Amino acid sequence: MLSPRHSSDPSSYVPPDFVKRNGRKMVTAYSEFFALNINANTNDAYANGLKLFFEHCEKIGISDVLDIEPIHVQDFNVTILGAGYGTASLRQYLSAIRMFFDSCVVRGVLSVNPAKAVKLPRSSTGTGKTPVIVSDQVRQILDSIPRMREIDLRDRALIGLMVYSFFRISAALSLKVRDYELRGNQRWLVGEEKGSKRHEMPVHPDLENMMDEYLIETGVIKSPNALIFQSCIGRNGKLTGKPFDRNSSWRMVRKRALAAGIQREIGNHSFRATGITTYLNNGGSLEDARIMANHSNSTTTKLYDRTKDVAKLQEIQRLKF
Repeated sequence: MLSPRHSSDPSSYVPPDFVKRNGRKMVTAYSEFFALNINANTNDAYANGLKLFFEHCEKIGISDVLDIEPIHVQDFNVTILGAGYGTASLRQYLSAIRMFFDSCVVRGVLSVNPAKAVKLPRSSTGTGKTPVIVSDQVRQILDSIPRMREIDLRDRALIGLMVYSFFRISAALSLKVRDYELRGNQRWLVGEEKGSKRHEMPVHPDLENMMDEYLIETGVIKSPNALIFQSCIGRNGKLTGKPFDRNSSWRMVRKRALAAGIQREIGNHSFRATGITTYLNNGGSLEDARIMANHSNSTTTKLYDRTKDVAKLQEIQRLKF
C-alpha cells in the first residue's frame, strides 16, 4: 500500500510502468488526473488502485491499454475481493479506474472507456468495521500514560483529541497552535477534514485540560504557526518541531493500548469511532453526531451506531436456564 501523505502535490504521484510504456499522452492524462483531486488521502487511494489494476493487467498478459476490455476490469474486481480487500476499497479503486480512463478518452488515448460498463459492488450500510473500544478502555489508556516526558503529554493529548472531538487523524495532525482558538471563555478546534471541509468543534473540558497541559508544559503554545502534534526523538521524548505522521501515530496508539493491557488491534480511527459510538449510546442524536463528525450525510454516521450491540447485550441476559 502507498504511504499516506500530507500534501496533494500531483508531481509526487509517479506513473506506473504500464502507463509510461503506453506513451506521452497517457502519462499526461495520469498527471492531469491527480492535479484535479486536491485531497491527498483520496489521491493516495486512487494511486494505489490504479497501481494494482495495471499490475493485474500485466499479470494477465496485457501491455497495451487499447487491449483492455470490460471483462478485464471485472476480472480485477474478482481478484481484489479474493485477495481480501473490502467492498468499500474496491468501490474507490473502480471509481479511480473509471475516472482515469475518462481522462484518457479526453486526451485521445482511448476512444471508449472500458470500465464504464462495469458495475460497482454495493456497499453495506450496516455497522462499520472500525474496531471500537468501550469508554472504560479509553479512560484506561489515558490514565496509563505517564505525564513525565513531552512525548507522553503529546500522546495523551492526541488520543484525547480524537475521542473527544471526532477529528480524523489526518485533520488532527494538520492542526496548528492557532487552530486551538479561544472564543470568549471557550476553546474551539478549527481544522480541515477530507474534501477540504472546515471542521469546528468546541473543546470538551477534559480535553482542554489535556491540551493545555501539553501545550504549556512543552512551550508549543508560544508558537501560533507551529504544528500542535510533532514528532519526538530519543529516549527523552523531546519534540522535534517536525510533523508527526499517521503511520507513527498508528504505532503509538497500538503501543499505548498494549501498555494499558488492551489486546484488541485498534488504530487511530478507533478513537473517533469510539467517541461517536459513546455519544450515541449516551442518548445523543444521530443528526447532532453527523454534524459533530463532519459527515455529509447520516448514512455514514449510522455506521458508527453500536447501540444495537448494547441492546443485544441486555437482551442476552434474558436467557436463563
